[in-house]
Amino acid sequence: MLPANRRYPHHALNHRFVNLDASEHFVRGRRLNPAGAHSDHLRPESAHLLLSRAEHSR
Repeated sequence: MLPANRRYPHHALNHRFVNLDASEHFVRGRRLNPAGAHSDHLRPESAHLLLSRAEHSR
């Protein structure tokens, strides 16, 4: 996943399904908060990817 301040290149989103490695962002779990990936989706990078994909599909 790209940082929220970088644009996705056209070729990265020009597919019916976009496959990417987001493990760097979504594997954080803590001992007292083991939710990990279940709550880590609320990140700027996730919103950036979703909105970039929506803009690309126009």
